[in-house]
Amino acid sequence: MAQSRTSVLDVLATLEQFYGLQEPSFPTAPYEFLVWWHCGYPASDGACEKGWKSLKEQVGIEPARLLAAKPAQLAAALRPGGMVPDLRAERIKEIAKRVQDEFGSDLRAALLVPRAKARRILKSFSGIADPGADRILLFAGIAPLAAIPSNCVHVLTRILQGSEGENYSASYREAQRAIAAEVPEKFDARVRAYVLLKKHGQETCKRNNPRCEKCAINAMCAYFAVS
Repeated sequence: MAQSRTSVLDVLATLEQFYGLQEPSFPTAPYEFLVWWHCGYPASDGACEKGWKSLKEQVGIEPARLLAAKPAQLAAALRPGGMVPDLRAERIKEIAKRVQDEFGSDLRAALLVPRAKARRILKSFSGIADPGADRILLFAGIAPLAAIPSNCVHVLTRILQGSEGENYSASYREAQRAIAAEVPEKFDARVRAYVLLKKHGQETCKRNNPRCEKCAINAMCAYFAVS
């Protein structure tokens, strides 16, 4: 990432002053997050939360309960979360079966291994790539990674260098390096960075039609300066 006079820590402090303290809007236990992630489609916090709430009420989320449920029952419980409930029901059953059979119903314990191996385990589940694996390891308190919200990778590249990269993977790594360079390698600090960037990307610095004029950090944003 190009050199910038803007401090990531200053950006985060200003965002926190504007939005207030933020908390994760998703389950932080690895197994529960994997199930939650398939509770809505298209995936969003709102859709996943609707499906998650319905699933917990109608079936339960424990592996044994999910495996005992009939596909039609699971699909019906997931329907409030959006499209393709039958496919999501199938994938949730796959998650439950793997976690029960391969990991003794304790996925978190299985992730207490070297980071590269933990990432490989998580990425073997449907729908989980590097951003999802990093998020799970961070919020589960397993590794204080410089995780970046998967749908808000553009936020830091805009702020610090004034443009968005065309290559998603490269932009993700650049954003990670920016966090790693300034934010202490501690769980609370890295979690704080993640939830603030996520909030800003969803509320103001949207991928399409960002609300730059109302942005709390436009005075320190390279993207706003050139737009």
